[in-house]
Amino acid sequence: MPNWGMKTMTDPKTPSNASPGRDIPAAFDDVDLDVFFAAARETAPDPAPDFMARLTQEALAEMPVAPARAPAAVPGLWAQVRQAIGGWPGLAGLAAACAAGVWIGVSPPTGLDALWGTSVALESLDPIGSFGLALMEG
Repeated sequence: MPNWGMKTMTDPKTPSNASPGRDIPAAFDDVDLDVFFAAARETAPDPAPDFMARLTQEALAEMPVAPARAPAAVPGLWAQVRQAIGGWPGLAGLAAACAAGVWIGVSPPTGLDALWGTSVALESLDPIGSFGLALMEG
């Protein structure tokens, strides 16, 4: 006898190894169960209408409610300017062009003298222009 004489679930059910208090016939097999399953499928019980109404009401009460959306914040002036230029990459390019312009304006390369005709140096720049002098006369 396998399994040291213990009854397992794969052993056939006979009156000798049936559960106590249950009378299972020896010839009971899976074919007989198909009849019961087919009968259960044919008569599916419908839930009571009042139960379905209560169930629907409780389900709707438990559904989360979407929070109201806040209106979109209007970006400030500098944020709009930055966006119009092209964002941070556009501002980086503009800063590089400004730095190059100041550098070339303050200390021009020697090759530019031929294009400009005269040397433009820092000494020749007028720190107070004519418009500034007109404002100072008062």
